[in-house]
Amino acid sequence: MRLPAPADGTGDGSRESRPASGPRAGARGAAGSGERTLPPAPRADCAADAAGTLTFTLALRTGGSPWRTVLLQRRGGESPVDTVHLPLTEEVPGVLSAQLPLALHLAEGRWDVYAAPAGTGRTRLRPGVYDLRTLAGGAAAAGHFAGAAVCVPYTTKYGNLSLRTWLREPHAEAGAIHLAGRTGTVEGRLHGAELAGGARLEVRARGASGPAHALPVTRDGQDFTAALALGALPAPADGPARFELWLRPDDAAPPVRVARLLDDVPDKRAVFRYPAVALGDGREAAFVYTADNDLDVEVRAAVAPAA
Repeated sequence: MRLPAPADGTGDGSRESRPASGPRAGARGAAGSGERTLPPAPRADCAADAAGTLTFTLALRTGGSPWRTVLLQRRGGESPVDTVHLPLTEEVPGVLSAQLPLALHLAEGRWDVYAAPAGTGRTRLRPGVYDLRTLAGGAAAAGHFAGAAVCVPYTTKYGNLSLRTWLREPHAEAGAIHLAGRTGTVEGRLHGAELAGGARLEVRARGASGPAHALPVTRDGQDFTAALALGALPAPADGPARFELWLRPDDAAPPVRVARLLDDVPDKRAVFRYPAVALGDGREAAFVYTADNDLDVEVRAAVAPAA
């Protein structure tokens, strides 16, 4: 029987289940209150190896039906492929583990993680210890970017364990961004396609149907560099304007969204922040990441300096 997708908001544009109401897990009701004691929420450690495989490890259940699988549920998913069961095995006495290989190619999105017994029912997992050293520092770019699949575990605002996944091929990985005057230079690397002589960076106004503004790129193997004159971007008609960055590998190839995916940071918006560049006409521009970790340029009214 397929289990329904979790609901309730997370504040990140997706939805997840809130913690159950009532007594805290592991808390005992006051004497004579009639409240039952709830067991502590199970926790799972999560480690990534050099091949990108995630291993979930949790303690053997001491009461109730034993855990049989780690259940993954894609938020908002309504098809059978949006529910995945990973079998749990007891290779170490008292410790259960399940593996999620990158080759499984989970659909792009957010996946909530549960422990499930045989039959029906499931319990939301809390995060234990993360060991994501193979993801950190760009190690994934050299090691386990397998077939455009990326999977990063993280802790939700409610303290639950979830996965952020991407499935992109080809993929243009954003690297360093350099600011000099009113010019921003973007470095990156193309995965899954050949970077040819006609390669170019395309700047597209979000929501606009007009042609993209094309910029030449400098190639070094699969690495690319492009300089963007920020002052040449159109002024926003009403409020801030967003410009998406796309890499076209050659004249005949479809464009590829420039994004930063190959590390252990599931949401780049608060981590990779770049200073705004004053454009001298009451506007400023800044490189920003979206909720999906795609790279944009935002043009907005300049912020007046504090008095």
